[in-house]
This record gives sequence, C-alpha cells and structure tokens, in this order.
Amino acid sequence: MLSRSVPIVFDTPTLSLFRKRLLNPPKFKLNYKPNVKDAAVLVPLCVVDGKPSILFTVRNINMRTHSGEISFPGGKTDESDPSTEYTALREANEEIGLDSGSVDILGCYSALPNKTGSLKVYPYVGFIKNQVDLSKFNADEVSSVFTLPIDYLTQPDIRQLRQFRDSKFKYTEFKVPDHIEGEKQIWGLTSFILDGVLRKIMPEHYT
Repeated sequence: MLSRSVPIVFDTPTLSLFRKRLLNPPKFKLNYKPNVKDAAVLVPLCVVDGKPSILFTVRNINMRTHSGEISFPGGKTDESDPSTEYTALREANEEIGLDSGSVDILGCYSALPNKTGSLKVYPYVGFIKNQVDLSKFNADEVSSVFTLPIDYLTQPDIRQLRQFRDSKFKYTEFKVPDHIEGEKQIWGLTSFILDGVLRKIMPEHYT
C-alpha cells in the first residue's frame, strides 16, 4: 500500500499497484446515443525533472471540436483499429509523436460519454518509460504540450467540485498554473477522467 506521508514515486511496485487497482473501475450510468461510436484517450503518467507527473495537450485553436481546450491525447476509433487501446496509442503517436513501445499500459478506467453522447470514450492509463519531449507534437492538432506534477494535482486548493453535466455525478475541476498557456481550468470530460483516475490509483494521496 502507498503511504500518505511518503511522496509518490512511479517505481515498479507503485505502477503494479496502479495496475491492480484499475482492474476494478467504477461503473457509471450515463446516456449514449443509439449509434454511439468508440473513442479512446491516453492518460500519460510520466516523470519530468524527477517529478511524477501527468501529460496534457492543448488542442489547436483551429480544430472543429474542443478547440483550445486542455485534453489528453486521443480520438475516435478507426475501423482498422484492432482495439480501443490501439486507438489511444495510435492517437498519442499522431498527436505528440509518442512511440507505443515507450508506453506501459497499466489499465483502462471506466468508459465515459462525450458531451453529446455520440462517443464512448475509453481512458487508458499508461506510463511513459522514456524521457518526455514536450516540444514534439503535431501542430495541426495540438498547440502545446505540458505536464503537471502529481504533487500539484493532489493539492486541495487547486480543485473545485462541479456537477457533471445533467447527471447525479460530481467531479473536480483543476486550476492550471499561470505559466501554462491557454485555458486556466481543466474541466469537462478531461477533468472527470483525471479526477476519477487519481481517486482510483492513489486514494492515499488524493482526497
């Protein structure tokens, strides 16, 4: 078990514990359209400047949907994709040049709908084993890439509880530090996923 008093480290025992905890994700009853399609995102755990962190992208302002928003790498599942896990890794490669061989997939969090219910989004939690290059991204889809340390994301004073759309569920929005360009809140589906994943894999540190 992790200890609340000990700083979190993404070592082998901790990642194994995360993997075990993701075997039993929560179940949500949320609405989907009859013709719902699959999609997937990668929740990328990484170590930057010696700090356990999570990677985010800022979507290009010219994108048709969710322009300028903070998000995880991801997108719709292609007919040729053999699985939604493959989708998450393929999209991460297309958006931020992340080689699938450098990612250790720890598990999948609960599938969730996009805003319109037209997509069923599968969030895969993965650990980037190699050094992260924040300057490497597809400028057609992404305007920037940044990371936030786990120590920052687990601070209560940067979080605010919100209602998730018209559901009975509540989730946490996260304040973004001033030095990060673009939006100053992580909100919506990205925030719902982030909040849920942190609660699931490290409840000792995230309350």
